[in-house]
Amino acid sequence: MNFKLKALVASLALVAALPAGAAMTTSTSGDSSLILSLLDASGGISATFDLGYSKSTFNTSASNSWNLTTGDYSSAWAAFTAAGSVANAQYAVFAGDKLGSGVGAQSLFTTGAGTVTAVSTSTLTTMLNAFDTYISANNAFTNHSTRPNGASSITSAGVDAVNASETFTNTVAYAGNGAAYGGNGGKIANFGADTNGAVGADLYVWNLLSGANGTANTSVTKLSVAGFNPFFTLTSDGLLTYTAVAAVPEADTSAMMLAGLGLMGFIARRRKSV
Repeated sequence: MNFKLKALVASLALVAALPAGAAMTTSTSGDSSLILSLLDASGGISATFDLGYSKSTFNTSASNSWNLTTGDYSSAWAAFTAAGSVANAQYAVFAGDKLGSGVGAQSLFTTGAGTVTAVSTSTLTTMLNAFDTYISANNAFTNHSTRPNGASSITSAGVDAVNASETFTNTVAYAGNGAAYGGNGGKIANFGADTNGAVGADLYVWNLLSGANGTANTSVTKLSVAGFNPFFTLTSDGLLTYTAVAAVPEADTSAMMLAGLGLMGFIARRRKSV
């Protein structure tokens, strides 16, 4: 192997060994990143976590989990909990597709504890525009551009809560900003078309699909997998879980249930024979 070839191989190996920067993808691409957003409006702090999937690659049929207190997420989680209150926070999971027009061309994967209602297709487009503004702004903060699955925490003043020395500011990176993500009262149709996204609550998954034109309403579907409605849950200690299948009773619980049914049957037979 000659020197030039060896140098080329070494260079390629070095590139492969370096961590890939992977800024979050917007819905304009047709397949945005799947993100978790946290907001404590009273504390003036929000946080954004790249969950490592896109809208199309996230497997909605398989349970999953993310620990926000570890790895590349940890600094953003620590900054959020230091400046805000998890007890006052709302959370939501989003992904979008704003590529194209017509029936079903645009879509929003969102979460909500209650019933999500239809909106006009033009409103859906506005939501996706706000979503993209928010994502693009956050890509410039903390470690989104240098880590495959990064995270950021931004104050209401548009300041990076993780990097105190960072002089760059962008207020639309804050989830409560009215110009991006729908504002404190909206947050993209009430943070996932639902105002009940409190930390600790189970949030179901909804898909909004565009209508034939801007004035036509979206279709709204609650995700169902084999008759079960999957949901996200974020705990106060920073564990985000996605539950895709119904819980199976533990063996001892099942045994107790069977024993109870057997006892009830025995009592019924005794009463009948008396």
